[in-house]
Amino acid sequence: MTTRRTLLRVAAGTAGVAALGACSRRTASRPASEPVSKATAELLFVTTASGLMVLDATTARPTLPAPAALATPNWGWVVAATADKAGTRVVTRDAHSGRVVSGGVVRGELVPRVVSTDGRLVALATPAGSTARAPYPAGRTQTTIAVIDSGGERARLTLAGNLEPEAFSADGRLLFALDYLPPAAPDRYRVRSIDLATGQAAPLFTKLKVPVPAEETMRGEGRQAVYDADRKMLFTLYTHQPDHLHTRDLVAAPGARDNKPHVHAFVHSLHLEQGWAYCIDLPSPFGEGPAAAHAITIAPHGQWLYVLDASTGKVARVNPDVNELAVAQVHQVTAPGLTGAAAATTTADGGLVFGAGKQVVAVPIAAASNAPKRELTVPTAVRGVAAGAGSTVYVGQDDAVICYDLATGGQLRRIAVPGLVELRHVTPALA
Repeated sequence: MTTRRTLLRVAAGTAGVAALGACSRRTASRPASEPVSKATAELLFVTTASGLMVLDATTARPTLPAPAALATPNWGWVVAATADKAGTRVVTRDAHSGRVVSGGVVRGELVPRVVSTDGRLVALATPAGSTARAPYPAGRTQTTIAVIDSGGERARLTLAGNLEPEAFSADGRLLFALDYLPPAAPDRYRVRSIDLATGQAAPLFTKLKVPVPAEETMRGEGRQAVYDADRKMLFTLYTHQPDHLHTRDLVAAPGARDNKPHVHAFVHSLHLEQGWAYCIDLPSPFGEGPAAAHAITIAPHGQWLYVLDASTGKVARVNPDVNELAVAQVHQVTAPGLTGAAAATTTADGGLVFGAGKQVVAVPIAAASNAPKRELTVPTAVRGVAAGAGSTVYVGQDDAVICYDLATGGQLRRIAVPGLVELRHVTPALA
């Protein structure tokens, strides 16, 4: 949810053709600086065929009048968009109460792609279109990107190429995007940054601003992302990129991977405040099994990142400190052989909880952890896991979310969610 072996810094430069349009239809409203209300119960963020829904875990009632499209990384606000005669109407709501905190209209029929960490900015883009060549979008040679803030449409860019917005910089001046190549029939991608003031797209350079011999491109699938609010970093898991070469290798000897096993998975670390990126290679066997068997999660206070390969039962513990960004240890947490799409979460007491198929496993993973060990067999294939308060964990199921007590292994309650696709997150009740 997003690639390099050495630290990179976004440097000035241009790519493609960009045009910055005038702002239009600016409707004044209060910016989403903080949630306007507090939850009295845990909130479940789930996706269904209709979109993103937020449910009160106690009453099972939705807090939103209609499904949304995106949530901010802190899950405080959600964004919805609807097409009308004026264009695309964007509304940002407080996830706890459903109250509108920002809104406006952008011209044309565009799709919301990313929202800034503070909920103030939303980037919309040309619809990606369906394709059988997952994870790559359908081909196109030009992309329209519009950015809306609390006053309405702030910027409109028309860029040559096939781009998908990835994240905003912390100050809102840059938009990071994936640039798919070749645009008409993509089979790889590169990371670009777009200056919203000038409309120029910039390639990535090394931290010392030394250009590499050839700009890095990547192949990958099975992407998941987690956000570290303290470090202002986005960590994205990629698997299966057999032709990928990191910037370090391009600088040292183009195409060379001397005396190293081939890397099949990595975590891309993007610093949204300082603008650099770094790729953490994962050792074998990560990435060698099914992409769906992999998941990434971060400890509640960002002490560690964990990457799971459920098919082998291994977990890589990754140090996310900006001076480290390396795999510290690989744990064998369960026997190999779990099948199905994997999901993972971490608990406040240092536990790792993950699920695949009909199995949910909870293990203490942090030093001096008090988390219980537990293995649960659930009724249907796991559709996401999320830690609740204390020793509770929520597990996504067919048409439902089930809450379990890890201390006893017992089921506490079942919340009906018709058409559930995935349990995304649980926000604890606020005092």
